[in-house]
Amino acid sequence: MITDVDENDLIKKAQCGDGDAMDTLITNYYKSVFAYFYKNTTQYHQSKDLTQEVFIKMVSGISKYKPKAAFKSWLFTIASNHLKNYYRLRSRHPEYIGLSEDITASYAFTSDIEIKRDIKEAFERLPHEQKETIILRFYNDFSIKEIAKITGTMETTVKARIRYGLEKLRKELDGYDEKI
Repeated sequence: MITDVDENDLIKKAQCGDGDAMDTLITNYYKSVFAYFYKNTTQYHQSKDLTQEVFIKMVSGISKYKPKAAFKSWLFTIASNHLKNYYRLRSRHPEYIGLSEDITASYAFTSDIEIKRDIKEAFERLPHEQKETIILRFYNDFSIKEIAKITGTMETTVKARIRYGLEKLRKELDGYDEKI
């Protein structure tokens, strides 16, 4: 993990065309951006494609980055906007919806895996705005304020999306604590 000072130095070098600095930034954030997409779409190959597209946008737009916001927040704003565009395209062109990549289906014999699958499926049924907000908060450790900026919404909206999303999950998974 790189420090804030190192990151600022890398950003300045990348803005001046230093390929090694750009590679270091991409390497540092690749896993978290991929995980963000995978948790939202649950499709491995689609998440890989979306991640690559975000980093292409990052590379082409890094000269416009101003350090008034954290670089991670700036990058995840690009990712959030790209995810919205992905969902918009999917809703307009359903023929582009890929096959589900449910890897756990073949292992559904044990109750532990069935419970994990049920949790995953309950999470997938959340509206994508609630799912995205929960992922940014609990998987990527963004603050409410940062999430509001990333998603272009108000802080109260972010709080409501988290609350309603968690309530839906609790209702759907009610009774699982006895099985776990």
